[in-house]
Amino acid sequence: IIILPRRQTSINVEFTSRFLRPAEAVLLLISKRVGGINGATLTFSLKSEVKHIEPADILKCKSPCYEL
Repeated sequence: IIILPRRQTSINVEFTSRFLRPAEAVLLLISKRVGGINGATLTFSLKSEVKHIEPADILKCKSPCYEL
């Protein structure tokens, strides 16, 4: 991604959760030296929020509750 000086851009970050608990991560955008000038390194703290979940599969089974 190239962001020109005094410009802005949008970056979409997509995460697929395997758990119901929120997950946390850190996103680092590290600059590359261009023409002898270093850009700023940007750090973002990310936290997920599970809003919707679908079962991966449904299993039906029968078993006796008690044996005499």
